[in-house]
Amino acid sequence: MPERIVTMPGSTDQFVLTERPALTLTDRYRPLPNGMDHTHLTVAPAHQVRTGDVVTAFFTDGPGIRRAEHVPEAFAAHPRPLGTCPEQCEECEDTNSRAAADRYVCLDPADDQADCIIVFRNTPVAIVPADTAARFPPLHSTPQLPDLFTLDDEETGPYEALPVPRGWSPFATISVTRAMAEKIAADVPSTRAGRHLSFRWLHDTLLISSDPRLRTDPGRPGRLIQPDADGRYRIGGLWRWEEWSVPSCPDCSTETEPVDVEGERAWRCTAPDCTRRTYGTGDPDDDDALPPYTETDEDGAQIVYHGSGEIDIEATAELAAQDGPDEDEQHAE
Repeated sequence: MPERIVTMPGSTDQFVLTERPALTLTDRYRPLPNGMDHTHLTVAPAHQVRTGDVVTAFFTDGPGIRRAEHVPEAFAAHPRPLGTCPEQCEECEDTNSRAAADRYVCLDPADDQADCIIVFRNTPVAIVPADTAARFPPLHSTPQLPDLFTLDDEETGPYEALPVPRGWSPFATISVTRAMAEKIAADVPSTRAGRHLSFRWLHDTLLISSDPRLRTDPGRPGRLIQPDADGRYRIGGLWRWEEWSVPSCPDCSTETEPVDVEGERAWRCTAPDCTRRTYGTGDPDDDDALPPYTETDEDGAQIVYHGSGEIDIEATAELAAQDGPDEDEQHAE
């Protein structure tokens, strides 16, 4: 990945600027507008960020080499003093209870989607200056970053939906495409939450019905969900939604990354000294069903692993014996 190293007046640290990661299940970063990239970035302390500057990243702790930590969604700064929150958000309340307000700066006030973004006054911030950003399309011109959801058993999904407001309830609806609605309709009946529900498509309308024996109003056929003007379906209220996130390693709590296991999605630990794999359901017993696999180490030896990532010592030793020199050939030599 291309990098730039820049400095900031008054600091001896070096700040490493990188391109924004591509959007994947594990890297949830909304792209910058067309043509805007890390070559247009500069670094400034938070208290020098001005209205209209586009904030794209913060940095790892110093001193020394400090690498960019991209924000999921770049935003145009609207700095204001701490304590002037228009939404009375939790972030402001927590910060006010910890220290003097003049030690912090709010870079962007709360709205119906997110809390205030509050940092120390001297925090280094990667920005595209407002006059530079004005030469590019506006931030909202890039595709909106979808929210990801699962059921409360966390075994299904993720389901992409339009971002939900900050006060959203897990029993409220989410807005999904037809393809995502079809996936939900196929998945839910096999889960605990949907064991008494059935799904049927009536042309463009989705009918969700409950077991007739459990209906409080036997005359009603079920819930009919029709597409809105944009062709999206608002589904919810019949089970609890959970926000989906990348599962952590059950052994060391490091973030995992997706891996294909015989046509199924599993997750493997990203720590260099950990080989743990998981289905990410939260139940370690489920990982016993992961298929075993074989890898070749740097010396060319084949190592057999249990599905969860532990070395199968017996199978590895047996494989090594099969690959060893023939005993008769050794005697002949």
